[in-house]
Amino acid sequence: MNLRSFELFQNGAADAGVIYYYSGFFDSGMMDMLARALKDKLERENASGPVKRKLFSSFIEMAQNVLHYGGAPGGTAPESGKPGAIGMGHEEQSYWVACGNLVPSEQVERIHGKLTALKRMPLAEIKAAYRQQLANDEHESTDAISKGAGLGLLTIARDSTQPIEFDFVPHAQSAGRFSYFYLKTVI
Repeated sequence: MNLRSFELFQNGAADAGVIYYYSGFFDSGMMDMLARALKDKLERENASGPVKRKLFSSFIEMAQNVLHYGGAPGGTAPESGKPGAIGMGHEEQSYWVACGNLVPSEQVERIHGKLTALKRMPLAEIKAAYRQQLANDEHESTDAISKGAGLGLLTIARDSTQPIEFDFVPHAQSAGRFSYFYLKTVI
């Protein structure tokens, strides 16, 4: 990256209101460091306690999704973590949290279906679905892919003040094996 590119990157981040950003590999050690740094950053933000709690919760759920469900194209050792990016910023009177990571292309339809359903649910229905999944003891026998019964996505949707946004973009370098998955919430 030359200095002009860095300047453009820095100006773009400032224009988007970015206050916290990480891009790289996600593993349990990095998750711990990101959580500690985010707590410190949130302490300095002039936001209410409930807003800070929702920001932290959504950030951690998104980071865990990268870690647990993110794809790693060939040549990446599993112990080096999963590649992705996550950020948080200001937008008028709100905050946003967004992430992006690779997912296996065969998972796109399943994730798209879950997020489309969540996006259409009113808040009361999201809360009811969250409580129902908390009490669902049969999840492991009915869904071999999701480790948390969808509670992470329900948590993100529950805490969002707007419908969640998402998108999938084919990852050309993996010859169709992976797609880039983007997710955003506003708090």
